[in-house]
Amino acid sequence: MKKLFFIVSLGVFMMLFFLNCKNEKQKEENQPSVQTTEEDTVWIDTYEGTIPCADCPGIKVNLKLNWTIDSGGENTYTLTEEYIDRDTIISSGKFNPERGFKNDNNATIIVLNWDKPEKNQRYYVWFSNEPEILHVLSPKKELIERAGLNYTLEKVE
Repeated sequence: MKKLFFIVSLGVFMMLFFLNCKNEKQKEENQPSVQTTEEDTVWIDTYEGTIPCADCPGIKVNLKLNWTIDSGGENTYTLTEEYIDRDTIISSGKFNPERGFKNDNNATIIVLNWDKPEKNQRYYVWFSNEPEILHVLSPKKELIERAGLNYTLEKVE
């Protein structure tokens, strides 16, 4: 009888032990992760195009914008500029969106390196009626309009 009681007790103990382990594992899986992952990114926009260059055939531009969910998070960018027949320059940093441009209150200006001195900042704008086109702006935040030259990037899907 003692052996039977011991075996049943041991079986109940082992069953309770395994159920407890399973519950602990489920608790761990349901805990929010403290690591930053791609899931923290609201969206990633990529724009590409070839813009004019004063002393080369053109500059192939790829601008990747990483928008973050967390209001305390930072929007980041990666800018790749391939000077045709020359070098490629890759830069990255923070960007800040600003609302409104000239006659379009819903336009969005993208300010690269907004946290750095103005001489290091770069500007782009998309208008509310054409968010798929990103226009390169001058250092004075003005559209660059030169006859026959294209200073735009198109959104890549």
